[in-house]
Amino acid sequence: MKILWIDTETTGLSANAAPIQISGIITIDDEVKEEFNIFLKPFEGATIEDEALAVHGLTMEEINKFQESNEGYNQLIEIFNKYINKYDREDKFIVAGYNVDFDLKQLRKLAEVHKDRYINSYLSYSKIDPLQLIVPLQVLNKLPKLENNKLETWCKYFNIQLKAHDSLEDIRATRTLFYKMMEK
Repeated sequence: MKILWIDTETTGLSANAAPIQISGIITIDDEVKEEFNIFLKPFEGATIEDEALAVHGLTMEEINKFQESNEGYNQLIEIFNKYINKYDREDKFIVAGYNVDFDLKQLRKLAEVHKDRYINSYLSYSKIDPLQLIVPLQVLNKLPKLENNKLETWCKYFNIQLKAHDSLEDIRATRTLFYKMMEK
C-alpha cells in the first residue's frame, strides 16, 4: 500500500486561503520512502489572515522569502511522480492526515490555481484520519473523552512530542498517533 501522510499550514481557514507549507511522509508497505517539507508563497489573490500568521509564528516578510507557489507545487508533483503512475487507475496514494479533508481541499485548490486538473490521478478516495477514529474508539471505551479533539491534546495524552503548527512536525505526530490508536 502506498500512503501519503500529508499536512498543510495555510494563510487562513477561508475557501481562498493558500498553503504556505506542505509536508508529507510517503510510505510504501509501511516503509518510509520519503519525507518532504515544501514552503511556498501564497498564490496571487489568496486570502491572508493575520490570526493564521500569528498561529504559525510567521511574518509576511518571512513568507515572501519562500519559493513561488507554482515552483512549490511543481516540486510536490515531481515527488508524487516518483511513486505514482498517474495514468494507472489502480496506482494511487491512500491519503492520511489529521482532519485530512482540510488538507485535501488545500491541495485541490492549489492544483486549481495552477491549472492542474489531474491532481486526483495521484490520490485514492480512501483516507486515514485519526480524528475520525476518536469517537468510535470512545464508544468502545478504548479512549477517554478529553477536553477537545485537537491533535495537540491527543499527542499529549499519548506522550507524543509535537511542535504544533509546523506541518512536518504535525504529520510525523499524526502518523505516530494513528499507530498508537490502532494499538487500542
